[in-house]
Amino acid sequence: MARGLAGKVFILVAAVCVSSLRLTPHPPADQPRLAAILKKSEDYCRRLDGAALDFVCLEEVTEMSRYFSPHTDVYLYDYQFIRKNRAAQEKRSLLAVNGKKADIRDSTLKTTMFRYENVFFGPIGLLSESWQAYLDYRIVGEEILNKEKAVVIEAMPGPRLNEPHPWGRVWIKEDDGSVLKIVWDQKSLGNFQSFEEWAKAHNAVPQVTAFSEYDFEKNGLRFPSRNFSEQAYVDEDGQKFVNAQISVIYKNYKYFTVETEIKYE
Repeated sequence: MARGLAGKVFILVAAVCVSSLRLTPHPPADQPRLAAILKKSEDYCRRLDGAALDFVCLEEVTEMSRYFSPHTDVYLYDYQFIRKNRAAQEKRSLLAVNGKKADIRDSTLKTTMFRYENVFFGPIGLLSESWQAYLDYRIVGEEILNKEKAVVIEAMPGPRLNEPHPWGRVWIKEDDGSVLKIVWDQKSLGNFQSFEEWAKAHNAVPQVTAFSEYDFEKNGLRFPSRNFSEQAYVDEDGQKFVNAQISVIYKNYKYFTVETEIKYE
């Protein structure tokens, strides 16, 4: 049943999810609060966008696919990210595949169904000054994530947005505007329309989950801890079938340079 979608790859920069949080739209009285949070997030994204960075970490990638030949592979990389004068570079050395030592320097990403890059910069596409002009926002709830209090804000396409662009819900620290989590709306992700058409032809409903979490903090910037994507569908009997899934865990960070500077035009 899943063969019709073989080769359809979701391109995720940075990565609809069901949350245990009870989300209730806040009344218009919250508009001053929303404006203040968005201004802090705008400043946060400005620092993020202008940061000079040099760090390494372990990147553990688990990818499962049921297309053609079902398989699950686990890749362990030594991941390095360098950014200077706004030029970014990602480097990987493959340390192990499915628990077996590999030791391949300057390796490419070995995943087959998913591609991702620049997860660190995910908040910029939702909350930077330039994109705030094209998106509409509302406060939909609050939640505690890893002992951090977060305000949940929904970002949706505004009337000025006339090109494909990802949107979703974002968990923001109210005191400094930094981002703890992003859950991308499935309709805003690449290739979703093809998956949706395939699901309808098979009397099913598409269910794509994509989120990024930012649990590590250094010099006021937050670094990725997890990036997750899942391509699934629910059939007419209510049964969920997962076609493909990827989980990327970041850990053991070592920071060499984390410098931020706010530049106002």
